[in-house]
Formats: sequence, structure tokens, C-alpha cells
Amino acid sequence: MGELNNQRPARYRLLFKWTMGILVGTLLIALTSPWFVRSYLPLVVDPIRKTWVLKPGSEYRWRSEGYANSKIGPLGMPGRTQSIPNIPQLGSTESSGEPAQLVPKLRIALWGDSQVEGVCVPDTDKLFAVTERLSGGAVEVFPLARSGEDAADWLTQISTVERYLKIDLHVLMVVDLEDLFTAPLAPLSPPSNADVSAANAAIAARFPAFIIQAARNLLTEGDGATPRKLRFGLGPVGDPVGGVAVTDSAEVRGDPVFWSDLMRSIRQSTAKPIWILDAPVLPLVVGGKIQSDRSHESEYKQMRAAAMENHVLVVSAKDALIREANQGRWPHGFHHGRIGSGHLNPIGNQVIAEVLLRAIDDQLEAAKESSSQSFDETSSDLNQLQWIESVKRFEQDNVALRELR
Repeated sequence: MGELNNQRPARYRLLFKWTMGILVGTLLIALTSPWFVRSYLPLVVDPIRKTWVLKPGSEYRWRSEGYANSKIGPLGMPGRTQSIPNIPQLGSTESSGEPAQLVPKLRIALWGDSQVEGVCVPDTDKLFAVTERLSGGAVEVFPLARSGEDAADWLTQISTVERYLKIDLHVLMVVDLEDLFTAPLAPLSPPSNADVSAANAAIAARFPAFIIQAARNLLTEGDGATPRKLRFGLGPVGDPVGGVAVTDSAEVRGDPVFWSDLMRSIRQSTAKPIWILDAPVLPLVVGGKIQSDRSHESEYKQMRAAAMENHVLVVSAKDALIREANQGRWPHGFHHGRIGSGHLNPIGNQVIAEVLLRAIDDQLEAAKESSSQSFDETSSDLNQLQWIESVKRFEQDNVALRELR
């Protein structure tokens, strides 16, 4: 009996040590997690964009291939925290009846996915910031990209954002051609409380980031999205379900009618100029070898031809990205990750910004030449007319176009 009583304190001491170890270990992880664990912030529905965005005023940290903090500005724009001035539309009049003050900068809406969002790099190295800096203040860029979004999301937001920000040019930065496939689905329905994003936002609001990350590591594969499969299961092993026809995306990619309809949807989303900025993840390091060729080059050519027919300008950064990598300056990847794969780094953002500004300069110069000639506005290219309007505004405000070169 006495021996049994002596064993109880030992068990209690062991239980106490385990409990203290769990508490101290959890506290240590909680205190150091901002150094190693990315943010999980609750999303909110922006009243202007009518979509889920990170809450303005919050700070988002990324701790994966890149290591950076991003401040979230108005409209959920990552890195752009400046207030948005209430600038009248070109040609509108104030209550006094006098013409409204003209905007001295070309205002660009930049759409895309996580590559454009740029949370892997500091705010000063994001694509929008580099573009504004290299332009010498001649352009103003609004980063409206968000991870996971595609053409349907972008086109749905264009009309309201365009009116609110007085946009002159929309740029859709496309990394994968499949991001354009959903364009005919626009406009999408506004988000509701039943959306998956609402549930994710609720979880992010209730639990700290390190707990959410631990749960994801336990329940999902390394990509953070694929459910983790158990090494065992209950009951007999079932046969794979057969007989389900899956549409091959290659069939869709090779259909000229598909691309024509898709580009028509993009062109009809706005009366302003709308461009596609082609920025593939190239060159890519695969199996220790450098791959510089696009896997769907023929489909890209069809897309470009359909874009031309619908007055959508395609600007490609592919050759510039490859050229930079050939000089030993890889545009994708980070030094503590894998060079040649993943998201854009500061080098890649600078390359793409230079390509975009060069295209803007070329189009403005072409529009200046066209504006000095007489032509029928009913049959002229819509983009050309819009650029002529922009050039006249730039000249009136004495903005030097050569700053874009």
C-alpha cells in the first residue's frame, strides 16, 4: 500500500512536467512565430470592388520562398497605402461650371494573381512601385491583384474600379494562359456569407497564425491545398471510379473560336484600353535543366491573333525575362528557396516594369503621330482613340513622355 502511495507523486510530477513542457513550448512557438510563420488575416468584402480583400490598414507577412511584410492599403491593395484622391473624370465639370482639373499622370489598373500581388517582396520592390519609380512619376499604378484570382474576377471588378479610380489603362498580367479561360464567366455574383472565403476569414479571426499553420501541415500536403492521405483505411479498397469524361484543356486551347470569344469578352468589359501583359515563369529550372520554351507556344500565338482582332494589345515580357536569366540575374525564385521557380523577385519585377513602360511609350508615340493626321473616328481602333486622348492630356499638363523611355 505504501509503495502505491509513493508512485502517485511520481506520476503527478511526470504529468506536471509534460503539461509545463507543452505550455512552455507553445508559448515559445507563439512568441517566435512571426519570424517563421506567414500571416493568416481575415478577409473583408470591399464595398467598391465587391470582392474579398485583405483588410485595409492591416499588415501581411510572408515567410515562404520570400521573406517580406506588406502593408495593406485602400481597396485591399498590397503595398500601396497612399490615400486615393477624389480626381474628377477627364472632361467633367465642377459645380462652378469650370472644367475639372486634368489628371497629370497615366492611371493604370494592374490585375493578376499572386505574381502581381507580390507579397514575397517588400513594398518598395513590388511591381507597381517599381513601375511608378522607373517612370519618373509619369504613371500611377493601382495593384488590384490577389492570389488565386483569374480573368473572371478581374473583369467583374473593372467597371466599378474604373469609375472610382478614373483609370486610363487596364493591364491584365497573365502568367498562365489558363488564367484567361474564365473570362466569359464574368460578371461573377458578389460574395456572400456562404462563400468559402467567409469561413476562412472567420477561422483567421479566431485563431493565431501558428495554430492554423500547424493544422494545415497536419491535414494537407506540402502545397497546403491537397488533403493529406492516410497510410491506412477502414474497409475494402475500392476501385477507381471510371466512365467520367474529362475535357482536355488542349482541345480548348487549340480552338480559334474559343480564343475569339474569350477576347471579345475581355474587350467588351471596358471602353478603356485593356492590355494583356504576358509574363510566363521562364526560364524554368526542371530536373536540373533550364527550360526556356513555352509549353503552349502555338496556343499563345492563337491567343495573340484573337487579341489583335479584338483590339486587345498583348505585351510580352518573355524574351526580356529569359535575357535577364542568361546574364545570371534570375527573375524568379529567392536565395533561400529555389532559383528559377516560384514567384517573381525584385529582379523580375524590374524587368517586367521596364517592358510595360516601353510599351506605354511606344503606344503614346504612335498615338501622337495618329493624332496629327485626320482619320474617321467611327472606323478607328478604340485603343488608338483612347491613347490620343491620353496624349492630349499629357501635353496639356506638360508631362514629358521621354521619362517613360
